[in-house]
Amino acid sequence: MVRRHSTLIPVVLAVLMTALSAVPALGAKPSQPGRPAPSSPPTSPPPALEEPPLTPEQEAASAAKIAAAEAYLSTVDADGLELSSLNCVTPTGTTDLTAGGVSADATIDACWVPQGFLSVEARDQLTDIYCAPAVGQVISNYSWAVASGTNKFKQSQIAYWMLTDANQGTSAPYVEIGLEKSTAGSPRRPAGWDWIVSYLRDLNGNGDTGDELHSYLRSNVSGSRMPMAIPVKPHDPTSRYYLSSWPKAVWSPGHWIAAYGWVGYYTGSEYARLYYTDSSRNQGGSTGKFWDPTQHIARLIGEHTGRFVW
Repeated sequence: MVRRHSTLIPVVLAVLMTALSAVPALGAKPSQPGRPAPSSPPTSPPPALEEPPLTPEQEAASAAKIAAAEAYLSTVDADGLELSSLNCVTPTGTTDLTAGGVSADATIDACWVPQGFLSVEARDQLTDIYCAPAVGQVISNYSWAVASGTNKFKQSQIAYWMLTDANQGTSAPYVEIGLEKSTAGSPRRPAGWDWIVSYLRDLNGNGDTGDELHSYLRSNVSGSRMPMAIPVKPHDPTSRYYLSSWPKAVWSPGHWIAAYGWVGYYTGSEYARLYYTDSSRNQGGSTGKFWDPTQHIARLIGEHTGRFVW
């Protein structure tokens, strides 16, 4: 999915892997893939919300957006635009980034390349079923460039657009509708932007969807400068993968997070990272900024609905 320079990427990988091994604070997430599943789950899983198949028109819109993402990545990879900070000498980063909820080292933040981040603030979801409205609030606040600590819309308003209360949860098509309404006319929404529901599919047949997810994330964050809405099972008792923001296993019908940043090129391993906000402080998880390997998030999407909104 992503073209790489044969001469530059080894250098990038060496810089990044050295930085990772030098900073223990960034090791909050285990380096091995996932964790052993417990032998006997405590209860049974709740039913999931119905996710109707995409219409032919929705599939066509998704395919067009994927093609646009691939075209963008071909251009930036050919020009080396994301490698411009390789000459970093004097760090100027902050501790805004977090790894598993822990502030990252400023030197590493400033010199890690390639990468892309958006300025977002996490929000607590106000009810057990308001994870999608909380994601909508994070994204709409960013899109409207509101002041820190303020909201453009109440979660109840976004929940109304997403039909969250009526459905006792939020499926991807309704998240798309809510994001359309809550970002319409906003200054950071690109001209001609359309929120799209897509399936996360293994389009290149390599047995992995992490490369596709990382490509779409790079395009959305660094190209369009917009976050993504991602549905997962946050910490399913039977899964080897889970969100760092959910340290304890829990049966869940599903949970939404907002992806706002990425680090590294995808190599088929746990090297590349996806940064996201969570809203679940009072629901068993955490609220704040977190990261996990993109490969893990791709697995979590595949174990849930297989969809995302971007």
